[in-house]
Amino acid sequence: MPRELAVIMPAYNADRTIGRAVDSLMRNAEPFDLLIVDDCSRRPVAEILGNLPPNVEILRFDKNRGVVAARNAGLRHLLARDYVFIAVQDSDDVSDPYRLAKQTAFLKSHPEVALVGSWARYIDEDTRGVVFPFCPPCDPAAIRAALYVNNCIVHSSWMVRARAFRAAGVYSENYPLGEDYELLRRMADQFDFANLPEYLVDYTISMGGLSMRKRRKQLYDRLRIQLRYFNARRSVAWFGVLRTLLLFAVPLGVLAAYRAEHGLRLQHS
Repeated sequence: MPRELAVIMPAYNADRTIGRAVDSLMRNAEPFDLLIVDDCSRRPVAEILGNLPPNVEILRFDKNRGVVAARNAGLRHLLARDYVFIAVQDSDDVSDPYRLAKQTAFLKSHPEVALVGSWARYIDEDTRGVVFPFCPPCDPAAIRAALYVNNCIVHSSWMVRARAFRAAGVYSENYPLGEDYELLRRMADQFDFANLPEYLVDYTISMGGLSMRKRRKQLYDRLRIQLRYFNARRSVAWFGVLRTLLLFAVPLGVLAAYRAEHGLRLQHS
């Protein structure tokens, strides 16, 4: 019997983390297929992982194309099949053993919701200790309002109805540091979202990571997305744009210290 659920995992030079990420998914009892898109890593993912169970497939690029292209290639590969749900996880993150079952059950019992995420723990890349919890809104109406300010669904916690991807399209390569946020805003024109109020994902953060090294570009992408989907009748849309503009003037060190103290999310605030 074909599986209803597939998980997509892009990977690039994830030697230290991909084994842990894949193992976390394998602890889930919910039947699923896993597609790993190896974006021409120096050491092939197949070599790192060794013998794989039959539900794991690796799609390897012959040259590095970037994470957005990797996501889209994998997504198109899966959409050509008959999966009902497609989940997302990055190669340095960890899923709870009950994540897939809980999200699948939620979508089956809430046909009006097209995408479900969850709360997340933000984990230090080196110590693996919890830096802070991220508890975004869970109600569809609250999420819709929050999206005018920023992304409020952790990408590695997504589980999406395949039909929503088919209706809205794949990730845009015009927003390389905000592709998930832009796709959420695009999908929000047609569908409702939810978050489960449980910590079902451990999200790895690093001060040397992409979002830290290219913070201004990330803010620029966020602002472009906010303006593209701007609604002048919503005060929260005005607030979101103003907040992003103000963040350009805040030194990164000050911002990181404030967030660490107050338990806010490093990447999305």
